[in-house]
Amino acid sequence: MSDNQYSLKVYISDESLTALKEYGYRLCIAKEVNGKYNVVFQGVNKLLFQNTFRFEDRYRVFGTNSFSDGALVEASTKKNPILGGQEITLSSAGVFGPASGPVNPAAGFTVHNQYTDPIHFGVDALIGSEYSSIYVAEKPVLSGDVFLTPKKKLLVWFEQNLETDMMISRAITNSIRVSSYLSLLWDFNRLTENASPLYLQLDFTTTSDITINYTAPKDAPAKGVWSYGPLVVLGQTYHPETNTFSLTPAILPTAEELVQLTKLLQLEPPSQSGGRLAITNGDAQGKN
Repeated sequence: MSDNQYSLKVYISDESLTALKEYGYRLCIAKEVNGKYNVVFQGVNKLLFQNTFRFEDRYRVFGTNSFSDGALVEASTKKNPILGGQEITLSSAGVFGPASGPVNPAAGFTVHNQYTDPIHFGVDALIGSEYSSIYVAEKPVLSGDVFLTPKKKLLVWFEQNLETDMMISRAITNSIRVSSYLSLLWDFNRLTENASPLYLQLDFTTTSDITINYTAPKDAPAKGVWSYGPLVVLGQTYHPETNTFSLTPAILPTAEELVQLTKLLQLEPPSQSGGRLAITNGDAQGKN
């Protein structure tokens, strides 16, 4: 995978997946531009157990007449391809020229704005094989240079009534960074008491692949646990003679029970040394 390509894999537990769809939640992804996350890059309701998103730092720049919270982005100019490090000019007639200059994927790009009426500049980014909007300037600008700096940083969360290309003006305050491989809700009270969505911050600056998973109580699908890595299979036993795994579903905790168990035990986050929490059924203890 090249330096400007990266992928996100999201696992969702079966109980959580059922509840999220029942309550009409979408998996929302936003991408940072100029220090803000103000457009829903992806709002996905067709979710499965495993969901993969592939991003590439290829952009399009455009102008629009308005920024409106809750509205879908609607370009007023043509959308023009541009890469990091390049520059482009919007003429006094409102027409973009071609992008030019050396490419630097780690840098932003510059719009030389010669248009004299107020205009909001926006940015699209490539996901999979299609472009979606990632940013619209909330305030219009007049003629002059405009600098747009997308970052390899994403917000991920679940919310109702949002969809791809929708503008949002809220301040992002309820956010966390999952810094350990397994983060079993040691801040459960904070999640359940705060009514706003919990935003998970992901940084692809030094990596090209991130895998996360999500588990939530069935009656509160948006108040769940974000963890790094694929979903852990609990009570799983390895049989070397047959090279197979087995588990007993009847005795395994449900997603809701796991969350409640974590709350009752007041689990601390794993140490930075990389230790993991192992949960097995009673029959598997002491067996090789």
